[in-house]
Amino acid sequence: MIMSDNFIDASSASHPDSVLRLSSAVHRFAIPFINPKDQISFETSFNTCSKSHSNTIAAMQQADNRRREIKAAMASGKVIHTSLSTSLKEYIPVVNQILLSCKFQPEVARLDKHLVFSWSSGIEYNKYNKSKEFSDSEALMFELVLSIATYALSESNIGCDSCVDGDFPKASRQFAKAAGIFQYLGEDVLPNWMANSAQHAELENETLAETRVGVCLAMQHLYMAMAQQMAVATVLAKPGTPNYALLGKLSSGIAAELETFVTTFRSRSPVQMSRIDPSFLTLITFLINIQHSLGLYFLGRSLWLSCEYGVAIAAISEATVAARTRTTPTGRGLPEIESTSPLQSLSPELSNYRKHMVSLLQSWEKDNMLVYFNKVSRCKVLNISFE
Repeated sequence: MIMSDNFIDASSASHPDSVLRLSSAVHRFAIPFINPKDQISFETSFNTCSKSHSNTIAAMQQADNRRREIKAAMASGKVIHTSLSTSLKEYIPVVNQILLSCKFQPEVARLDKHLVFSWSSGIEYNKYNKSKEFSDSEALMFELVLSIATYALSESNIGCDSCVDGDFPKASRQFAKAAGIFQYLGEDVLPNWMANSAQHAELENETLAETRVGVCLAMQHLYMAMAQQMAVATVLAKPGTPNYALLGKLSSGIAAELETFVTTFRSRSPVQMSRIDPSFLTLITFLINIQHSLGLYFLGRSLWLSCEYGVAIAAISEATVAARTRTTPTGRGLPEIESTSPLQSLSPELSNYRKHMVSLLQSWEKDNMLVYFNKVSRCKVLNISFE
C-alpha cells in the first residue's frame, strides 16, 4: 500500500485535554458546622465527677481546647482543611474516651451542666437555602458522629484541592480515605448507636444526613468513585499512549459506583435525599452518563490498537450517543446544561470531547472503508468484556 506524506494513522491520535478534565470532574461538599452560639465546656460539665482525677481533668481540657480550635477553623472566612483535619483527628479520640468512660462508669458520669451539641449539615447544604439550620442533641454519640463525618468531608476537600493542583495520586488517596471513614460510620459506629437508641424511628425525619446509616453507606460509594476518577486522571496525565483497556474498565467501574450511590441514598435515606441540592443530583446524573461514554471511548481506542477496527468504530459510535444531550428526562444521554447550572464550567470540555470523537470516528470509518474492510458490529461492543 502506498501512503502519501500526509497520511496519519488514526490510532496514533492522542486523547485531548477535555477527556482528562471530564474524567476528573468531582463535587466539593460543604462541611458540617458547629453552632457559633454553642458555648459548651466538657471541663465545666464534668467538674464534680472529674476533679479528683488528674487524667480525667486533662482529657476534658484537651477536648475543650481541640473543640475551640475546630470552631475557630470553621469560623474563618476560608476553611483551611489541613488544619481542621488535624484538630478533628486529635479531638475524635478524646471524645471517644469520654464516651467510653460514661458507658462503663455511668454512676460517676453526673453532669454539673447539660451538654447540648449543636451542628448543621454539610451534605444537606443547599444553594437555594444558604442559612444553616442547626440540630441539637445531648448525646455524646451525636458529637462523635458529626466530628467523624466532618473529618471525612474535610479530607475529601483536601482531595479536591489536590485535584485542582493536578496532584491526582494524592487526591485519589484522600478520596479513598474519605470513603473508608464513611464506611466505618455506616457499618460500625451508626448501627451500634441506633441499636441502643429508643428514638430510632423519630430520628429519621429530624436528624442530620451525616447521622444516617444509609447516607454514610452511599457516601462511601461516591468517594470510591471519585478515588477511581483520580486513578484515571493519573494515567491520562502521563506522557505516551495510556492503557486504554484499563481506563475503560475503571470508567465503567466509576459509573457503577455512582449508580450504587444514587440507589443506596434513595432507598435507604429518601428523606435526606430530598434535602440535597438539586444541582448536585444533576451533576451525578451527568457524571454517570459521561463515565459510560468515556468507558466506551477508551474501549474503542483499545480495540483499534488491537486491530479490531470494526468493533472499535462501533464502540466510538456508541460513545458519541452516550455523550449526547437527552431529549426526555428519562432518556439516554446527558442532562441538559442550563445557563445557571454549575455544569456550565464543563460545557467547553464537553463540546471539545464531542468534536474529537466525531473527527476520530470519521477518520476511522475512512481507514476501514479504504484499508481494513472490517464489519462494524454494535452487538460485539455490548458483549465485550475487559477480562
